[in-house]
Amino acid sequence: MPDAKLADGHLAVARRLAMTRRPTQSEIRRSISSSYYAVFHALARTCANSLVGRTPSQRPNKAWVEVYRGLNHGVCKKACEQANKVAFPVCIQGFADAFQQLQEHRHRADYDPNIRFTKAEAETWYEISRLSIVSLRSANNVDKKAFAAWVLISSQGAKSARRDNNGA
Repeated sequence: MPDAKLADGHLAVARRLAMTRRPTQSEIRRSISSSYYAVFHALARTCANSLVGRTPSQRPNKAWVEVYRGLNHGVCKKACEQANKVAFPVCIQGFADAFQQLQEHRHRADYDPNIRFTKAEAETWYEISRLSIVSLRSANNVDKKAFAAWVLISSQGAKSARRDNNGA
């Protein structure tokens, strides 16, 4: 049975690490990384719920897991970068903006040994993550479904349709 609370769990870890009295660089970096993974798992769950179904007893679990696992970090980031060219509501636009920023900071936190982050930065990224998840969850089901398709479908045909429809 998939864990329904992965996004919230990552968010709790990010908060706990960011709010430590004197966090180490490792704790701050892990907090930033967990903030990103919280939004990633929120998006994965939204996609699976929107396209396969929310109720476990009324959906094919293998298909749900396949959609959940179908997210590719790079493809999602590119889709989020392009989301402003589509008429998504503000709540989804805000999530898309936060997603790409969090992913960039997660990469820096995980892989750049020369950069130093502050406790305040970890707290800020935690709060951006929390608010963006609230924003995504507030979207109506039709918009969630459209956004799920947008981030998941990256075939050449989908890219061509996007260019044709949006001038991108």
